[in-house]
Amino acid sequence: MKPQIKAVCILLVIGSSLSLPSCTPQKEDPTPSTVKQSDQAGASAVDGSLDDVNDIVSNNIGGGSTQAAGGRMAAYNLPCGIVSLDSSKNENGKKVYALKYGKETKCGYKKKSGTVSFQLVNGTRFNEKNAQYKITYTAYTVEVEATGDVVVVDGSFYVTNVEGGYIWESVVKNATIKHKVRGMYTVTYANGQARQRKYYQLRTWASANQWAGLTFTVSGDTTIAGVKISEIGKTLDGNYDYQTQILTDYQWSNCGTTYAGPYVLKKGLAKVNITVPGVTPAYFQVEAGYTFASANTPVKVEDCTANAYKINVVIGSTASTQYQLY
Repeated sequence: MKPQIKAVCILLVIGSSLSLPSCTPQKEDPTPSTVKQSDQAGASAVDGSLDDVNDIVSNNIGGGSTQAAGGRMAAYNLPCGIVSLDSSKNENGKKVYALKYGKETKCGYKKKSGTVSFQLVNGTRFNEKNAQYKITYTAYTVEVEATGDVVVVDGSFYVTNVEGGYIWESVVKNATIKHKVRGMYTVTYANGQARQRKYYQLRTWASANQWAGLTFTVSGDTTIAGVKISEIGKTLDGNYDYQTQILTDYQWSNCGTTYAGPYVLKKGLAKVNITVPGVTPAYFQVEAGYTFASANTPVKVEDCTANAYKINVVIGSTASTQYQLY
């Protein structure tokens, strides 16, 4: 289902260089000075591939579709970067759909390669309640062309359709579609360092007014030591343990009246707690829903004019606040 609405992008960097790349559907080509290797790069790569799989499933390819897969795939315009969709393999009586990416096909300023496959592992069709599919990453590689920065993703996710239905039915049937996402994956960066991450997210699509009312929400979806968590892992810089809490759900809304949007991140608040030896506390908070007023003073709006995050960083006795455009 298009347009693709990205999940929460949170850059896990300690210090004054903290910045947040855009999480909105439309991205401008960056220059070498604005792109840098960061913890966020792996999550961004995963979010893009989840969009691709959802797009294919929502177009009734895979997920137990009763249509002739070959004919349907032949007529389907594959998402950017995918050079083929192979459905020739079966495991445990279930068809495996392999999305094969190729570097010769650029997606904006990025090049993609490797394989992302998905397979229905519970239920007979993905639109059934509690149907589940597994996504497997095999050397899924995303390169930022302007800088040569590369991330390689290996691992797997399980996506459960909590209430049933396809994502597009949130628009045409006013249905609420919920996907529970669980996964563990390893990101290998351009410098050869590898970091493991775990996802615990609930993603919700809903609309009370067809396209004009469409919203996409990302929530944390597990509790660890009494705290609701959306992600855990280790930072690239310092290899520190971190946990991400989504204190206020991140919500994107269609600020137009048609399929084309624009889609705006109106609100959301996340806190990233980092375990740094000898430093307490160590965390930062990223709050969406701000805009820059005429006097260049950021104002919290949580509406269609929102275009910036408020970022609070606390490292021991040092605290700072800054604002970053989406």
